[in-house]
Amino acid sequence: MGRGKTWTDEETKILTDMVAEGFTLEDILKSDRFADRTPEAIRAQIVRLEPSFFEKIAPANNVLTIETVVKLFSSAFGQLCASKAADKATLDRFRMIFRAARDYGPLLAHFEKWDKIEKRIDGLEATLAELQAAKGA
Repeated sequence: MGRGKTWTDEETKILTDMVAEGFTLEDILKSDRFADRTPEAIRAQIVRLEPSFFEKIAPANNVLTIETVVKLFSSAFGQLCASKAADKATLDRFRMIFRAARDYGPLLAHFEKWDKIEKRIDGLEATLAELQAAKGA
């Protein structure tokens, strides 16, 4: 069923150890230990290893606007360009920021779409409750 490359025993052990030490998915992505793996592949492997991992992650209080993401990306890019000597770790961090910024727009669009749908459902449920209450009166 897997579509990507198979996880090695060494990669699985590293990931298992990181999860056991309390690393969040974001921490694991920032570590760049799995640079050749997509965030989705890492998330899926974590779920296979320890389904309760995502129960430990609290939802963000605020969703970043696309404008904020672009500003953060631009700031990181400016700092990288201004740097006289960027090391591999800095370039890897920038690559990760770039990937996240690139993927954020579509994710945000889907989130906003689902958020609108959920609000409409909530409104319909409230209307239905009112109609049922009026019918019963």
